[in-house]
Parts: sequence; C-alpha cells; structure tokens
Amino acid sequence: MLTKTDLDQVGKLVRKIVREEIKVEVSDAKKTLESQIRLSRMEVQSDISDLDDRVKNVEIRLDGIEKDVKDTKKRVKKIGKTVDVMIDLFDKEDVSLRKRVVRIEEHLQI
Repeated sequence: MLTKTDLDQVGKLVRKIVREEIKVEVSDAKKTLESQIRLSRMEVQSDISDLDDRVKNVEIRLDGIEKDVKDTKKRVKKIGKTVDVMIDLFDKEDVSLRKRVVRIEEHLQI
C-alpha cells in the first residue's frame, strides 16, 4: 500500500509530466498558428497589392474619361453659342422679311 508521501510524490510527478506534454503540444500548436498567420498575411498583402494595381488602372481610365468629358463640354458650349448666333440671325432676318412683306402688301393693297 502507498503512503500519503508516496501519493504526493506520484501526484507531483504526474503534474510535471502533464505540464511538459502540455508545453510540447502548446508549442507545436503555437508554431502551426504562427506559420498559418504568416501565410495568411502574405496572401492578404498580395491581394492588397493586386487591388492597388487595379485601382491605379481605374484611376488612369477615369483621367482619360474626364479629359474626354471636358473636351465634349467645350464642344457642346461652342455648338450652343453657334446655334444662338444662328437663331439670332434668322430671327432678325425673319423680322426684316416680315416688315418688307407688310410694306409690299400695303403698297399692293393686298
């Protein structure tokens, strides 16, 4: 039969062995997690880099489109001014022509 001292020593020995096994298992798990975290970080950095390149390409395209839009706006303004001038000219000529027609009709008594 075992004495209380023997049982205490066995308990201490068991705790020591359990602690050592836990340390080994925890150490392995920690290394595995660290390597997975590093791998995930590298993948995320790669994805961010790809997205950064895509954003730059989109910005370049938008710059080109903005230039085209500005040019189109300038052309539309110029066309609008030309149309305004043409309308004004035709309106003046129409008024002048009406006056002539009225004078001719009065002269011919129509």
